[in-house]
Amino acid sequence: MTTASPLAAPSRPPTSAPPLVLVGASTRAAAWSAVRAGRRPLCADLFADTDLLEVAEAIAVTDYPHGLVDAVGALLCEESSTKCPRVYTGALENHLDVLSGLAETGPLWGNQAEVLGRVRDPAWVASVCRCHNLPCPEIRTACETPARGTGFMVRRRDSAGGSGVRPWDSSAATPGRDVVFQQHVDGQPAAALCLADGSSARVLGVTRQLVGENWLHAAGFAWCGSIGPLSLSAALEDAVARLADVLASEAGLIGLFGIDLVLDHDRAWPIEINPRYTGSAEVIEMASGRSMIGLQLEAFGEPGVAPFGDMEPVGAPIYGKVVLFAPADVEIVSLPCGDSNWRLADIPHAGSRIAAGRPLCSVLTAGGSVGDCLDTAGQASELVYSELGCGGLRWAAVGCGELRWAAVGCGGCDA
Repeated sequence: MTTASPLAAPSRPPTSAPPLVLVGASTRAAAWSAVRAGRRPLCADLFADTDLLEVAEAIAVTDYPHGLVDAVGALLCEESSTKCPRVYTGALENHLDVLSGLAETGPLWGNQAEVLGRVRDPAWVASVCRCHNLPCPEIRTACETPARGTGFMVRRRDSAGGSGVRPWDSSAATPGRDVVFQQHVDGQPAAALCLADGSSARVLGVTRQLVGENWLHAAGFAWCGSIGPLSLSAALEDAVARLADVLASEAGLIGLFGIDLVLDHDRAWPIEINPRYTGSAEVIEMASGRSMIGLQLEAFGEPGVAPFGDMEPVGAPIYGKVVLFAPADVEIVSLPCGDSNWRLADIPHAGSRIAAGRPLCSVLTAGGSVGDCLDTAGQASELVYSELGCGGLRWAAVGCGELRWAAVGCGGCDA
């Protein structure tokens, strides 16, 4: 076992390490995890960020997601065998044709189309929960439109990361036929990362979800970070564990999957199922010292993977990952360095132009509590926005992890 900060990037693997194909909107976190599991990642995603290229071969796909199949072919052209496994991340569960294309030339180590069809159907999830006396938001189809302002959200069936979710109120446009209405539930947004074997599941950790945060310039209900693992009451821990087990058993889930939740006292309300490596997986990996991609490989029959390090250099029980979004069109010239409690990740190339509303980079944090991680993330994000000349909002610590921001009106940012 090596001793290294969980915030640190792994070293580039040797060419002798067995290859693993990773595809999705962003593969950097999964690639770091794959290296820690002893694999040599070959990646195709939207960005091919600088800290991805430091550890992996990677191609930035402009025709996303359909260009992923050709990109994987290009990555494998130098390999002795094209049959190395593929693992998908991002929101590829919404693109079954792409997954089918990837599976035609090699093993796809992820949930298959039949399983995806079940867990991505909110009505199926609600039906399963009802049968097992589990709480679940009411779901209505486009043919059962509720009255506006009655506590429903409207979401696309292929939504992911909060995209396309909005309140069903007087300001909402009339939706098309590809939507569902989901009852709004008050409580703490959270996510459970789970590992399934086709008939049961165990919960690897639960994180607090950051959704549509103004200080990160995230729009609407967009996912913009995770912090954890959370310490839950015994009753709530049991509720999340039972929900994960029921969903895995009924759907036949295998490998990593996530459940977006709202936690309400001792109830866990499922909002969306993400049947693959998720955005919060990196947080659980940093906290546990275990490669999450390694656990995915184990679920598909690979040998077990030892812990990749320990947490001694940081000594923190809580970790965070927040995603910064561009408040205006910006060009990347330079970005600040981190310290022992935070670092940047998903770092774009110098000279890259990032459109307003698009992801800029991520901040990884460590601390003694959720509040500590939020404080650190807030200060780090202010440094990033200041470096880019578009502060827009300024951080001020007010205690207990609460974030307070003041408009400073620079750089044309929409505060």
